[in-house]
Amino acid sequence: MVYKRPLAGVLLILSSMYTFSQNIRVNQVGYLLQREKTAFVANMQEKSFAIKDAQTNATVYNGTLSEGKYWNLSEETLQVADFSDFKQEGKYYISCGEANSYPFTIKANDIFQEISKASLRSFYYWRASTELLPQHATFNGIDFSRPMGHADDRVYIHKSAATKSRPEGTIVSAPKGWYDAGDYNIYVVNAGISYHSLALAYELSPEYYEKLQLNIPESGNGIPDILNEMKWELDWLFAMQDEDGGVYTKLSSLRFCSMIMPHEDKLDRYMIGKSTASALDFAAMMAMSSRIFKKYENKFPGISEKALDAAKRAWNWAKNNPEIYYENPSDVHTGNYKDNYVGDEFFWAAAELFITTGDQTFYKELNFNMNFAVPEWGSVNTLGLMSLMAHADKLPQNDNAAKLAFDKLIQDTYGIYERSTNRIPVEIFNWGSNGVIAEAGALLGLAYKVYGEQKYNEAMLSSWNYLLGCNPTNYCFVSGFGSKYPRHFHDRRCTSDGIDEPIPGYLAGGATNIILRDCGGNTYPSKAPAACYLDKICSFSTNEIAINWNAPLALLAGMVDGGFNK
Repeated sequence: MVYKRPLAGVLLILSSMYTFSQNIRVNQVGYLLQREKTAFVANMQEKSFAIKDAQTNATVYNGTLSEGKYWNLSEETLQVADFSDFKQEGKYYISCGEANSYPFTIKANDIFQEISKASLRSFYYWRASTELLPQHATFNGIDFSRPMGHADDRVYIHKSAATKSRPEGTIVSAPKGWYDAGDYNIYVVNAGISYHSLALAYELSPEYYEKLQLNIPESGNGIPDILNEMKWELDWLFAMQDEDGGVYTKLSSLRFCSMIMPHEDKLDRYMIGKSTASALDFAAMMAMSSRIFKKYENKFPGISEKALDAAKRAWNWAKNNPEIYYENPSDVHTGNYKDNYVGDEFFWAAAELFITTGDQTFYKELNFNMNFAVPEWGSVNTLGLMSLMAHADKLPQNDNAAKLAFDKLIQDTYGIYERSTNRIPVEIFNWGSNGVIAEAGALLGLAYKVYGEQKYNEAMLSSWNYLLGCNPTNYCFVSGFGSKYPRHFHDRRCTSDGIDEPIPGYLAGGATNIILRDCGGNTYPSKAPAACYLDKICSFSTNEIAINWNAPLALLAGMVDGGFNK
């Protein structure tokens, strides 16, 4: 097959009738007609704003700006433009003084379905061990197809993972799975939070995902496409378990390859380092898979029992090896994912095994006195708590421990949102801040489903708005959507595929001032944490992509589009 790709122009042709201001921030994809609609105005000291028709420039709404409030995280004064009571479908922009925002759409429903699809289809573009065909890999007329990379049918056991039955140099096969981020290595520990987000999305809204077609090779096989995509990862996960029940931390080369396409990477790949964390993350994912795929035993005979058996074997290995912490061996220089505390992994795995089996032994393992916070790849106990609340009917009667822990977590998270000048549920901009904001937004969405209180719906939508343009960078952080989105990801495929446009549906890591060495500190537009973002390939600290950021985006997108706002 000959792989020819056209160089792409800008996906959205912007109107030449007006210019756009960095200081007016809107959700560039749009707003739901019947829900809260807010934008932000920065450093303008205006009293009022107007909404204008994007085609005619006619004013259709006038509103009053809130009092300005200084936000130390962006080092600017913000005013809120609230137009929630404007309920007329169409395409508009906000005008304030002599400045104008990017255009946006207001619509009653279905406005976010395409971005929901794209956030999930991003995992198809992340697939290892397969070619991507044009009929599945084309977006807005741009062909992102590519040859197969990393068959992974000859993977070497690294000395750090060697056992008597599989000594160093033994060749094993472990195809499929998703590339982790902007590189081509695959990690069990980072699969954990990613797989959980997709699994929870399906469990919360199965009817929504049964109708959501993604145009992937498996589409139309009688299984929801979100599960078809998860099955690609699941098949790889099975191969990551050693014969003794332990689980390799990662399938990786010894170093990162250069900025080349997957099929051009010829580095040897290895199974590296079994660890307690990887075994427990694996056990949790397998327990979820056992109950989710049980409904589709006719398509995948024996899969539920196979997954549950794998989960229990990994759990038992971890119980017998509770303090094997991973750190890169001296000859390995790919993602470290170092973790020297696994109490959170024990909680998550026990929670999922309890939900799937009903075995009280696993429930007794749960320590609800732990600190619960917005989850990240290395802090996963809240994933178990989220699953428990999604399956609250399975909790022991008269035992409120899970509910009380969830109540405290939600109050803490909502309190951060409530105090935030930019109305987001985070107050620290670490590496991958957008992934944390997506996860926090989804956590608030789950609170809305559990409690039914509208304030949680509004907090969820505000997190969503931030990611799609209501932020100090004025970027819609999801590629291919909005008027201004990242085009120069720190990603090997996007850098080397010869296409001007980025692969669609990916969430940039987002603003952070934690690391400024990658492009040099002076090249960033600001050192304020919420404004320190650079759309350049060199900026791995702000502009890389990763499955553990995109999966919460997909979860949040499904909540916003799939019934949580009806």
